[in-house]
Amino acid sequence: MITVSGASAKLRAGWLPVDRDAWATAAESLQRHAALHLLLAGALFLGMFELSPALLTELRDRLLPQDATLVYLSPAEYMLLRFRLAGYAAICGLALTTGIDAWSTLRGRLTADRPGIGSVATVLLVALALFAVGVAYAQLLMLPLVLEYLHGDAAAAGFASTYSLSAFYSFVLLLTVSLGIAFELPLVVLLVLRLELATVAQLAHYRRHLIVAFFVLAAFITPPDVISQFLLAVPLLLLFELSLLVGRVSGKG
Repeated sequence: MITVSGASAKLRAGWLPVDRDAWATAAESLQRHAALHLLLAGALFLGMFELSPALLTELRDRLLPQDATLVYLSPAEYMLLRFRLAGYAAICGLALTTGIDAWSTLRGRLTADRPGIGSVATVLLVALALFAVGVAYAQLLMLPLVLEYLHGDAAAAGFASTYSLSAFYSFVLLLTVSLGIAFELPLVVLLVLRLELATVAQLAHYRRHLIVAFFVLAAFITPPDVISQFLLAVPLLLLFELSLLVGRVSGKG
């Protein structure tokens, strides 16, 4: 319950009491800007579709284990793979633009001022940087280790590694995109603290629950081996703790 003095303190600090229509307002903003979000997603789809042959070749040359081979099992498999890669890019772009739109609207309702172009640009750049770090982690560390481990395990049992285009690239793209999104966790936590939807103490109180949630998420996304699950869950835990530390130091939440 918010007291009169507590509410006054919030107003003096630039914060307004949370109203129940904030989320409805954010949804209305997303509806108004739906055409723009879809246009940007469509542009990303077309751009990635054109770049997909070079990108798929680069992924094959860098990640396919030695002595493993790729085959395509249906006439349209390669074309469908290009569509899938372009679809991943469009979905990520759509999630980014709609997330920033919702944050901007929520901040305008929950705080005394609506974020300017500089604030929006900062959030966008941070989101892109975190996604890039997640992608780099997947491509340079996690996927090489996991693919070599799985390939070596099969080779030790006397099996030759022959992957279909769809199976190999779906595995690579799923882990890459999942890690890119997962590395947005610090930004999400800091925005939650900035909007006073939760406090550092509240988030820390649920740390044990989140640790379990991180490992459950890792079990769903990664192959059924402990190494892959730790390679995903441990960075998420470290990012969460880093977010809480930044929240405490900055005095937010």
